[in-house]
Amino acid sequence: VLDAATGLQRAGTTTGAAGAYSLGPIRAGRYVLEFRYLGYATERRRVAVSGDLELDITLSDVAIEQPEVIVTGARARPRLNPITTAELSDTELARLPEMKDLPVHLSTLPSITWYSENGNGVGYSYLRMRGFGQRRLAVSINGIPQNDPEEFNVFWINFFDIQGVIEDIQVQRGAGSSFYGPAAIGGAINIRAMPYKPYPYLKVEGGLGAFNTRRMSVSANSGLKGGRYVAFARVSRLESDGYRDWSWTEFWRFFGGVTRYGERSTLTVQAYGGPQRDALAYVGIPKAANQGEVDDGFGGTIDRRYNYSAFNSEIEDFRQPHVEVHHNLAVRDGVDFNQSLFWIKGEGYFDFDGSFRSANFLRLPAGFAPAGQEDDPLFISRPDASVLFRAYLDQWQVGWQPSVTLSGERGETRIGGEARLHRSLRWGRTQGSSAIPAEFVGESDYRVYSVRGEKAIQSVYASHLARPSSRIAVQGDVQVTHRRYRIFDESFFGTEFAKSYVFVNPRIGVTFSPEQARSAYVSVALANREPRMKTLYDGEEAGAGFVPQFAQNADGSFNTDEPFVSPERLIDVEVGGALRGGRGYVDANVFLMAFRDEIVPSGELDQFGVPRTGNADRTRHAGLEVDGGIRLAPGLDLSGNVTLSRNRFVEFTEFDFAGAALDRSGNTIAGFPDVMANVALTGSRGGFTASVFATLVGEQFVDNSNGTLPDGTASDDLVIDPYQLLNLSLRYDLGGALSGLELVADVNNVLNREVLMFGNPGFGAPQFFPAATRHGYVGVRYTVR
Repeated sequence: VLDAATGLQRAGTTTGAAGAYSLGPIRAGRYVLEFRYLGYATERRRVAVSGDLELDITLSDVAIEQPEVIVTGARARPRLNPITTAELSDTELARLPEMKDLPVHLSTLPSITWYSENGNGVGYSYLRMRGFGQRRLAVSINGIPQNDPEEFNVFWINFFDIQGVIEDIQVQRGAGSSFYGPAAIGGAINIRAMPYKPYPYLKVEGGLGAFNTRRMSVSANSGLKGGRYVAFARVSRLESDGYRDWSWTEFWRFFGGVTRYGERSTLTVQAYGGPQRDALAYVGIPKAANQGEVDDGFGGTIDRRYNYSAFNSEIEDFRQPHVEVHHNLAVRDGVDFNQSLFWIKGEGYFDFDGSFRSANFLRLPAGFAPAGQEDDPLFISRPDASVLFRAYLDQWQVGWQPSVTLSGERGETRIGGEARLHRSLRWGRTQGSSAIPAEFVGESDYRVYSVRGEKAIQSVYASHLARPSSRIAVQGDVQVTHRRYRIFDESFFGTEFAKSYVFVNPRIGVTFSPEQARSAYVSVALANREPRMKTLYDGEEAGAGFVPQFAQNADGSFNTDEPFVSPERLIDVEVGGALRGGRGYVDANVFLMAFRDEIVPSGELDQFGVPRTGNADRTRHAGLEVDGGIRLAPGLDLSGNVTLSRNRFVEFTEFDFAGAALDRSGNTIAGFPDVMANVALTGSRGGFTASVFATLVGEQFVDNSNGTLPDGTASDDLVIDPYQLLNLSLRYDLGGALSGLELVADVNNVLNREVLMFGNPGFGAPQFFPAATRHGYVGVRYTVR
């Protein structure tokens, strides 16, 4: 029994051998009854309970059981809403390799690739969908946005191990619905982490793996108490040395919460997060180092595991707790009110090599650097001076997301909004040095820069799904959003400004034969997204001459109405269909995404290895995505997906560091592969399950030059070569007297390929990020009910 409004489980039971079942007592209200059995399609029925109720159900067999989709928040309903989607259930997550970050698991879905700075998928991992970086995807947990409001990035490391409480994940590809906001240019990822079950249990997990990887976790669920309350708690400790040199991670993680079920309402309060320490590995390797050792130019050598950050023992120490409150009220039949409130706090620091900074940037006294070299890097002006620089971040955000849903036999209307406020303080100082005077170092709190930022977001939206007949459904969405940046309280330079954006994002779509075995859809969406804060102003780089990126007025002030980087504008057309049969399924779609002023990588990197960006006048992304599966034999399932795409500049002039114009029209956009594919073969017999996962990613380019040098000659150093990876996962549930005891074994990169998964222009030369060679993990989990 699922609460009809929230999707949270209220009660459950199993049938007898003849199929008879009973549930109760259940309080009066509206529910969703869900019936499941291995090898059969899940059946759901909406019911209103006011007294005794009898219901007979017949399940239809199906080849591969599809992931469950509970309609909560902004989730799409496959084959009803005209949106391109894919899902990953908790059951499927349990079959994937353990001790990996979420981007690794999500890459089994269509059009998703990943790479890891550490090499082994533990630590800083990144995801791309249809080639779009995660800054341009909208990621949410229980509907709460996870993209940093100022920089749009998603730091999966901050909620590593949340898969231990995930119920399912839904991925929408293409321009997100109005619920997700303008950040959903390439797609949206909605993670549902509501682990409250009506039955009590205790779960203990542990494991060991290559690179000194270790994991321990304990989870406990109270079950339904007093017919109203369910409490859940989980604590875990995760450690790994990483594949690359000096790329270790140490995490504590917690997740705890309680749900209360009332007569007409449900209230959930939960929190998660935990402290983390990790070694930085944000600089890649030269491509040649992937084939063997190469000279580093300083008397040493570089191989594929080399990490430049190891030289100065660069580290991160950070924590980001989340607190969420979710409330649903069934106002009356067909009217539901939902609201979520949240608070997210991020605080910590990054210590890294600062010898590339100048004496003037570090605000060192006159005479520390030789005359005329005050603006040269210290490794040139004062090679005897080592510098460990600390970049500190203290930020928080609060938000409220209310909505009202009106449902009836012929359709559904949802009206909602969002109000968020985010503030940050960023400062930097010299944390340690062999030569800089003590009064300018460390706890003296002598800061090099200090700047505060703010992002305020207000949005309203409306969505209406009309069902004029059983053969057609029409959905229209529109969102109006106001987003305002502000820079204030900047030390040393006194820069202050505010910049607002207002966008209207509509979408309309039609589904033919909705919720049938054969269905099709078409949708058209318009989306807009503002540049990130650092594109407008990078206060951390002000000492190096970075100024607000706006046109100047006659009096020398900045005209915030004319930023150098404009918002990107997208028209996204999606056409697709689905086919379900007795032994398999197939989903297929084509997409055309036409941009004006697309924000693309355009040259240099910032101090953390992140590409700076600019606008391309016109770009076009088009492709075909196919996802399917078939049951080959009882207990043996084959599934897979493939993406063929073309991602090109239509009109774009790029400028090199010398200011020379470079015509990129017709070139492939950096970081967008034209081919992506996955295949999975899963076999089950008794308590044993074996899964093989194969991945193929086609050629990508490091920059926008199509792999050519300025003189027109081809350069292999500008190409990310196609690669293939093969992973194996084994699971064995002992059953019988040892029921609840499960053994786990994974072998990653079975073929021991030396793969480079991603690359960027680097600091003067292209740099690449390697995948770990063959490595394994073994674990055990024991569940007591």
